[in-house]
Amino acid sequence: MHSTRNWLITAVLMLSIISLAQGQSVIIQKGINLPKDSLLKERLINSLNGFLAQVDQPASKNDFVLKEELLATSALLDEMKGMRQNVTLKDNDFFKCYLNNVVMLDENNFILQLSYTGINENGPLLRSVFRIMAKQENDRFYFYSPLKNNTVTWKTRQIKHTTYHFKDSLFTACVNEYEKYLALYNSKLNIPSTTSEFYYCDNFPEVLQVLGIDYKYNYNGSKSNQLSARENNRDLLVNGWTSNPYRFDPHDMWHDRLRVVLSADIINRPVDEGCAYLYGGSWGLSWEQILATFKAYVANNPNADWQTQYTDLKNFSEGNQPLKVAYVINALIIKKIEQEKGFQAVLALLGCGKKENGDANYFAALEKIGGVKKKDFNGYVEKLIKAAF
Repeated sequence: MHSTRNWLITAVLMLSIISLAQGQSVIIQKGINLPKDSLLKERLINSLNGFLAQVDQPASKNDFVLKEELLATSALLDEMKGMRQNVTLKDNDFFKCYLNNVVMLDENNFILQLSYTGINENGPLLRSVFRIMAKQENDRFYFYSPLKNNTVTWKTRQIKHTTYHFKDSLFTACVNEYEKYLALYNSKLNIPSTTSEFYYCDNFPEVLQVLGIDYKYNYNGSKSNQLSARENNRDLLVNGWTSNPYRFDPHDMWHDRLRVVLSADIINRPVDEGCAYLYGGSWGLSWEQILATFKAYVANNPNADWQTQYTDLKNFSEGNQPLKVAYVINALIIKKIEQEKGFQAVLALLGCGKKENGDANYFAALEKIGGVKKKDFNGYVEKLIKAAF
């Protein structure tokens, strides 16, 4: 009886794996120079399909990721997740994965180019293009980001727990500022010092290029940004900030560090943004500059309903660098709670759950942590604003 049951379970699992692999199977473009050896070709394509079938899982769970390149590949896989989906059409299998190019370096090492393309009544829609490395070990291929290959001629320097990768000169002022914020955030969040790999790129297009992202629709026109990953208590930052004099964004750095200790599934974004405003500013503006802009807004809106403006995520500064009322209010609340009860109380508010309509979870947490009832919110915020100015 047990053997029959086990056989049925195994059969179901195998069917599930086969169905998943078929759903993610790569489409091979005509004219691709695949390996002449039929066994090698079959092994490469089967491994690639196995890799793609698990692409939406965490990188550490993907059986076809080259483990010694896990950190960089994790950053690349984060960008490959969800590429088959067309959110507008609510179609989870709209964009198909095509194998565009195969370069055989030797019989054990390849460079592959993949694209995600969909077809509608107006023609093809290109979603993204990726470059990945393939290495044969133990009769299968494993895949990884070309980051190290693309930066092999760069210089490196170890400072504290971070290895900095750069082309010509490492600017000490940038490193010092980065290390200052890293120490601040790690101290608040009680994160022990861990090793990091930090790559200084000239701009965000170069970040994409070195990681293996030839094109991604989301990043059209993006000049300044960074990509990051964390695996086995090691951090990777591939930095392409050009809009900040210190070549990193303290605001985004806060978000990255918070996710080391709290799952993204429970983080309340307006509270998270409030912390990022308070500790790291936003859009290149310091917290003091943000507060000055908000002061002018308050002067022009003396009878504002702060609770409504909070739940509606009202902007108080428009344009290419919008600033939100809710985030400044939370910054003021966070500052008061931290002063009175310590950062652990702030962390509890941060983890009150994702923003929901009406913000019931947020107001319940604020009452529990700060003793502020929802009906008293406007008066509480008015006092905070007056104290801040």
